[in-house]
This record gives sequence, structure tokens and C-alpha cells, in this order.
Amino acid sequence: MKGLAGTVLGLLFAQVCCVRGVDVEQSPPALSLQEGASYNPQSVSWYLQNSGGHIIHLFYIPSGTKQDGRLNATTVPKEGCSSLHISSSQTTDSGTYFCAVQ
Repeated sequence: MKGLAGTVLGLLFAQVCCVRGVDVEQSPPALSLQEGASYNPQSVSWYLQNSGGHIIHLFYIPSGTKQDGRLNATTVPKEGCSSLHISSSQTTDSGTYFCAVQ
């Protein structure tokens, strides 16, 4: 990332999701910064890569909570965290969930 001063690229894998009723956490999240840079996430986008390899955009959340059916996502920029909750999980929910911070 040399030469990209001030640019922050981050990819955070799902911090919290429910799979068959089991809470799954990944910590620590991965984040790349230029040396000496500071970063406070301003918004988060959540994605699902399904078993067929297709990437599906689920939510864009600057802050607060969004719900779509059984999916509920929350982002708190001041705390630098976001979560995705799936209620009544189904086999069609299978895949890899990840988020991108901006």
C-alpha cells in the first residue's frame, strides 16, 4: 500500500453471525493502515458470498440499525463496531459473511 498516503483499505470479516443457532465470533478483525494513520469507520457494508461463489450486497449502514426480513445489522461508528444477526437461520443462509468499512 506504499504510495497511497491517507488511503485506508479494510476488510472485516463478520464479527458476529448466527449459524444454526450458534454464535460465531472472529477476533481480531483485519485492518490495514498507513504508518502513522488514524482511522474511524464512517460506514459499513455487509455482504454474503453464497455457496455458488456469488457475492450479494446485504446492507449499507452509515450508523444505526437496518433490518431486512430475518437479517438485522447494526453499526456504531464511535465504537468502531458492527454486527450482523440472522434470526431463524436456514440452509439458504449458508455462505461466508463479511463486511467492508469505509
